[in-house]
Amino acid sequence: MKKKIILGVICASLIGIICFIGIKKDDTVNSADSIHPASEETGWIEEKVVGNPDAAKVIVYEYADYGCAHCADWNKTINSLLEKYDGKIALVFRSYNLGFQNGALAARAATSAQLQGFFKEYKDLLFENQAEWLHEEDESEELFVNYFSKVSDGKGDIDKFKEDLNSDAVKKRLDFEKSMGKKVNLRGTPLFRIDGQKIELDKLAETIEEKVNQEK
Repeated sequence: MKKKIILGVICASLIGIICFIGIKKDDTVNSADSIHPASEETGWIEEKVVGNPDAAKVIVYEYADYGCAHCADWNKTINSLLEKYDGKIALVFRSYNLGFQNGALAARAATSAQLQGFFKEYKDLLFENQAEWLHEEDESEELFVNYFSKVSDGKGDIDKFKEDLNSDAVKKRLDFEKSMGKKVNLRGTPLFRIDGQKIELDKLAETIEEKVNQEK
């Protein structure tokens, strides 16, 4: 009887250890390193994705602030990489507001443009014209509305854009994106991550090339 009790205790201990190891392993997977479906937490707004992540060999997660000059420079680089490896890489873009003047408004505007299918065009225009809107004090909101009219070639719904610009859903989406940045311990922008790892800026192009050329 004593032997059976001892064996039972040993088995229970082993099961506990195995379960603990399993839990620890799962805990190492950062939920920020995946594409999240629209939900109440995201304001029912999808991720900002450029390219087709289902077909891409590499998914790049970028955290950036529209008011960050360094981010504007790197936007050109990531665009050239998307063009070079067309169909082979996809970009998941998340806004992380660092407090630049009009930065929060720019992020809301880009998300509002996203809701009508013009995210990439709007993002690129914001970075290209950063010096124009960054410190604008008079009628700054109207400037962002004009940007939307430009990227949508006049085909976008201006009234809806204005409504979305200050909606709770858009603000919730951006809060979610910032929470993802905190999960990856963001310390500055831009930040790029691939396969759950931070990629140093000077290694980004090299890393993407290596992963694109890897055989699955």
